[in-house]
Amino acid sequence: MQKILIVAHASPYGSEKMFNTLRIAIALKEFAATEAELKLFLMSDAVFSAVKGQSTPDLSYNLQQMLEILTAQNVPLLLCKTCAEARGVTQEMLVDGAAIGTLGDLTRWTLEADKVMHI
Repeated sequence: MQKILIVAHASPYGSEKMFNTLRIAIALKEFAATEAELKLFLMSDAVFSAVKGQSTPDLSYNLQQMLEILTAQNVPLLLCKTCAEARGVTQEMLVDGAAIGTLGDLTRWTLEADKVMHI
């Protein structure tokens, strides 16, 4: 089984980068020829993507819903502790299945991964 780590840095709605990152993640889980172990680590402004209660009336997508699809498929989702704290994001604000992680977590996941994508 391939182990894939996606490290996302993009702000949630400033561009389509985060949307496309999550589209790729969902596709990896749904369409891979062989099962892939996927992990997702959010850094920088990407941590805002995991805040629950998003309202996106003018967009055709909702990042919270996309993250909920991934966590329902048992994809581990961690947020950079330093990045989250700098932006006032706390564990209580996060969607179910998301957690605050550390640089140590990211380092361990990176060393365990067969492929790492930075987006």
